[in-house]
This record gives sequence, structure tokens and C-alpha cells, in this order.
Amino acid sequence: MAKPTKPTPPDRALRSNPSTFSANAEAWITYQWGTFPDYIDNTADFVDEQANAALAAALGGDLPVITGQALKLLRVNAGETAAEFVDPATVVLAEAPELSQVQVENPASTVFGQVSGERLSQAAEAKIVDRFNLTGTAPTYACRAWVNFNGTGTVAIRASGNVSSITDNGSGDYTVNFTTAMPDADYSCVPSKDRSLRSWISALDYASGSVRVVAGRTDDSALYTDMVTVSVAIFR
Repeated sequence: MAKPTKPTPPDRALRSNPSTFSANAEAWITYQWGTFPDYIDNTADFVDEQANAALAAALGGDLPVITGQALKLLRVNAGETAAEFVDPATVVLAEAPELSQVQVENPASTVFGQVSGERLSQAAEAKIVDRFNLTGTAPTYACRAWVNFNGTGTVAIRASGNVSSITDNGSGDYTVNFTTAMPDADYSCVPSKDRSLRSWISALDYASGSVRVVAGRTDDSALYTDMVTVSVAIFR
């Protein structure tokens, strides 16, 4: 069945034009009670026919299988011969390739745009370089844990990041305990202390959840000596 053609309404019956009033009035009666209702009926029949054809196609297997096509778009293929599922990102970039080069929005703006993953990565890297005043192409690695603590008397943390506590093992002997463990024990521990002359500090017993730090003085007969300020940084 062909798509019904919408009928054209006849001219209005106007009392100001007596010569056409009678003919136009009769034409409107025929249109309102015959031509237009027939058009509505034919349109309904056409819609039913198209719906039945679509259902028959689906039941007959003419449509693509939907299994494994989650979050994909269904469209008519380029040759207009069949339906196909496509990745939305593929469609967007094919229709608007400039989206892959969209710049990150002004941070002061409340309007969000579309940013490609590549651009977002570039923007994040540029922000890090700017924040830390980095130069060259060497990679950047963040500190995974740090602490500054008083190593004399009752050991006390002054400030820290990802360090839950300090265990006092004795004079100049401390264990730094991490809040969140490292992925393994192959990290770099950078300890430092307040005294510079004839004193030393070292890291021992690396573990994923803690590291032991010992300090002492070369002019002291004791093996280890408490330090007023001990700092430790962990890199992995």
C-alpha cells in the first residue's frame, strides 16, 4: 500500500462572494464528510501495514541480533539495504571529526563541552607541568607517603600523608606505618633528620605496609640516637 496523499482543502465558502459560495460550501461538505475521513482511514491502514511489516521482519530474522550490542546505536547502513549496530563514538567522530580536537573548557565557565580522551590527557599533563614547574621529557612520579615527626621522648607526628602512625622501637629506631599499603616493598624511602654533623639516618626492613628508619651519631657510643626531627618520603 502506498503512503496516502494528504488532500488539499477546497476554497472557503465566503458570503462576501455569492458567485462561489454555493459551490464552495458543497465542496467543503464533501471534503469534511468524505475526502478527509477517507484520508484518515487510509493513513491508519498504512501505519498498520508498516507496523506489521516491521514485526514480520523482526520475527523473520531480517534485523541484526541484539545480543552483545549493549549501548550501541541501530541505524540503516550506507547502502540503505539493511540495519546495523554501530559504536556511538564512531558515529560522532565520523560525523564531526573536529570533536577529537576540542579544547578543554575555560575552568571559570560553568558550561561543559565535549572533550576527547586525548585532549583531556594532554590538559592534565600540561597542568602538572605548570604546577610543578617541570622541564624536559623525563616522567613525573608522585610521593606515595610522607611524614615529619618528633623522634624524641614520646614520638609524635607533626604532619603526614598516608602515614597512620609511628612505632617507637627504642632510641633512634622507628617504624613508619602506612595508612594504605604500597603495591610491594620495591619502593624508594628517603629519610632525613635534623642534625647534620656527625649524624646519620638509614632505612631498613622494607615492607608493603611499613618501613623501619634508624638514626644515630658517629660520636655516640650508643648504636642509635633519638632525633628531634625525622622526615620520611616514599616514592613508587
